Parts: sequence; C-alpha cells; structure tokens
Amino acid sequence: MSAPALPFGPGAPGADYARDPFPDLARLRDVAPRYHAPERDAWFFSARADIAALLRDDRLGITQGTSFADRSDPFRATVVRRLRGWFASSGPLLAQTVSTALDDCLATVAAHAEGDLVPLLAQALPTRVMASLLGIPASDLPALQKVSEGLIQGFDLEWDGRPALAAPASRVLALYFQKHWRGAPATELMALLRTTQAEFDLPQASMVDTCSKLFSAGTTTTAACIANILARLIEAAEAPHGSGEIPGVEELLRLDTPLLALKRVALAELRLGEAVIRPGQKAYLLVGSAHRASEGEAPAPSLTFGLGRYHCLGAALARLEIGALLDPMQKLAAGMRLSGPIQWRESWLLHEARSIPFTTHGVS
Repeated sequence: MSAPALPFGPGAPGADYARDPFPDLARLRDVAPRYHAPERDAWFFSARADIAALLRDDRLGITQGTSFADRSDPFRATVVRRLRGWFASSGPLLAQTVSTALDDCLATVAAHAEGDLVPLLAQALPTRVMASLLGIPASDLPALQKVSEGLIQGFDLEWDGRPALAAPASRVLALYFQKHWRGAPATELMALLRTTQAEFDLPQASMVDTCSKLFSAGTTTTAACIANILARLIEAAEAPHGSGEIPGVEELLRLDTPLLALKRVALAELRLGEAVIRPGQKAYLLVGSAHRASEGEAPAPSLTFGLGRYHCLGAALARLEIGALLDPMQKLAAGMRLSGPIQWRESWLLHEARSIPFTTHGVS
C-alpha cells in the first residue's frame, strides 16, 4: 500500500484539512521536515530549529505583498524604525484604545440572542482599534471590514478554482488610503507618519502604502487569531463539565495562530542540510507545525510574529487585544451554545474560523 500523499500538492486542501490541518503537518514534520514540493518548486520547513535559523538569515527576504512596498534603506531607517519604537512605547494609549473598542464589541455581542462571533467580535475588535489609531471614520468600517476579509488570502498557496480575493481587496484598500492620507485627522500615529514624511521627504505613495499595510496587518491576522481563540472558548464551554483551564496569551498565540507558515523568498543561494534554496525560490516556514511539536513539553517561545529584521511591528498590540478579550469572553461563552457547525477557511497555509454561529436561547 502506498504512503499517503504529503500536503501542499497542486489541488485544493479540502474540508478535512481546513478543519484540522495539524495531523498532516505533524506527518510532514516527521517524514520530511525539509520538504521540496515539486509541483510548486517551493521548500517547506517544519523543524523549529530550521525555522528559527532561517528567520534570522538575511539571504531570505520578505515576499511582495506581505510587508511594506518600499524596501529602500531610507524608508526602513525612518518609517519602520519609528513605527517599531512607537508601538513599543505606546502601551498606555494602546491599552486604552483596546479597552474602549472591546467594551463596544462586547456590548454588541451581549445584545444579540443569536449571531456570529466572527463579524461581531473577532473582526470588529481589531478593526475598531486600527480605525481609532489611524483616524478612520466609524461609517467606513463596515465596508473596510468586508474588504479586509479577502486580504489574508494573499498568505496562501494557489490552486485551480480558488477565488481571487486578495489582489482586488488590496487595490480597493490602496485607493481608500490615498484619500484618507490627505484628510485623516491627526491621531498620534498619523501625526508620526506625517512628521516622518516631511522630515525625510519620503514619497507619498510609500506613506499611503504604510497606512494600508498597517490597517490590513493590524486587522486580518489578528481577527483570524481571535476567531480561532473564540472557537476554542465556545467549544470548551460546551464540553461536558467544562474543559479545564484556558491557556494564556502566549500559549494561544502558539496554538491558534492562523498563519501556519511565514513566507520568504531566497535572495541568494542558501543551503540547509540537504536543502538547497535557489535565488527566487519560495520558502515556507511552517510555524504552525513547529509550535505543535512541543505540546506536552515545556512550550518554546512562539514564532507567530517572526524573528529578526521582519519581526511583526504590531506584536504588542495583538497581545493586548487577545489578553484583554480572554476573561470577559470566557464569561460570555459560558452562556452561549453553538447554533451550527464552525466554518473553517479552506486554505493550505491559513487556519481560520470563518463563522462561529451562536445562540443564547434556552441557556440558563
């Protein structure tokens, strides 16, 4: 009998993989931790030591569309450096922004006898937070939230028949922020960006792209991670006699990250054991697999936000949002039941609860 096929072939992943990709990823980690998928001419790495080394290797660069479009040294030395410092030093402002947005979202959820936790909370919370930081009017949020739903698809592999959502969503967002840049109120974050542009005479296109990427990065993956955590919470509340203690923030980031892989491209030839990554080849670093390898052992630090030069700028903000959400949502979840099956995004490299239908009818 032939061995079962390894994942990441040219076809669609299917519903079973979408619901629970981790058995297939564990098998890949055991059988071929440095795996070249011939149909895609791409490398997949699932051993934690390999991933940590590759994330710190300057011969691997970020791929187009997953970071700021301006890759120039002046931009990284000014805008990126100042943004990293601002997110690291603005704890009180970020905490208050998250608290205000969360109160609004929880009140909305509590007012619904039935609904869907994904749009009502998972997507709404990070969208409202980023709207406050970037000065986006509340009236624009429903449309922006809908546009954002397609953006995260850009992290995934392609296959025949997959809807093309990421590229048109990116174009719409770019057009929106062209207008927003000219007329946005002077929030602390927008003031920082405008001051930096004027001081260093940076292209307006780079600043528009910065706003767009901050919004998309600060909403899409965070929303997907929150959705996965909410699925965990409501399933735990439904389990007989409860399910014990809910993991802390770092453990949830390790287990429930929606990004099963961080995508990189080789800028020069790179050898890692038997793996030879040629210039221009893609390397997918399967953090979702590496994280699960340490279950039952002392958990290693999460690789969700990357390491090195491209460590996520908004990591502190995502931690704040998830940390603030846990306690109140556990209390809400205790009075909820699923009113239908959780729907999962069909994807190779994303694990995301797309719909969590709930009801409070008949719950005492």
